[in-house]
Amino acid sequence: MKKLKCLFVCCLLLLVTTTQALASVGQSGLSAEALLGNLAQTKKTERTIGGVTLTALGVGTGVLVSTIEADGKTNEEEVKSAKTIGYLGSGLMVGMGIITLALPSEAENHYRDVKTIDDPVARENAAYGSLLYCAEKAKRARLIDGAVAAAAACYYLFSEPDYYYETNYYTYCGLIFAAGAASSFLVKSVEEKILDQYHQSRNYSADAGRPLPKLTLGWLPNGSITAVYSYQF
Repeated sequence: MKKLKCLFVCCLLLLVTTTQALASVGQSGLSAEALLGNLAQTKKTERTIGGVTLTALGVGTGVLVSTIEADGKTNEEEVKSAKTIGYLGSGLMVGMGIITLALPSEAENHYRDVKTIDDPVARENAAYGSLLYCAEKAKRARLIDGAVAAAAACYYLFSEPDYYYETNYYTYCGLIFAAGAASSFLVKSVEEKILDQYHQSRNYSADAGRPLPKLTLGWLPNGSITAVYSYQF
């Protein structure tokens, strides 16, 4: 019986040790530099998709505008004005798309600067500072967007429309803005999620910045097992 107990204890300790070792290997890969690189790649992908979409919409709008012709309901002057406005809108979308494709995001700029640092420790510290800066900036923008959407929701939900229709579109607009405000307040940005991932990989709370609860197993002099649950508050 004693041998079985010792064998069970050895297997348990081996399992705990192996699990901690594997966790350490996985966490070591989640360096601030690597996560900043992931953030930069994510932002580059978003920028590429957004730029291509805007450019395609602008070109498509220009093609559609070029097909406008005068008919019995519109004269040449009205068609000319419509084409002028359409071409301006098309050019604006194409220009915004090209600018979006050409200018790297802030995360990409941070990652590019971090990669130029030779010292590994300084590079890791700079990467963490960049993650922290990007997360705080994204959180601030998210809260501002949520406050603006909440104000718009209150306006549409509690004010009377100037023109009365069979359907009260103010209510629909208010609900849409309310949903946008809830999304902004409750859903974290990509930058914040990546910073949380870094903190969790380092066994630290993303909000409080202190060690998370931890269970530790060990041997006592009499051969028994001790289990210590630590929690800092």
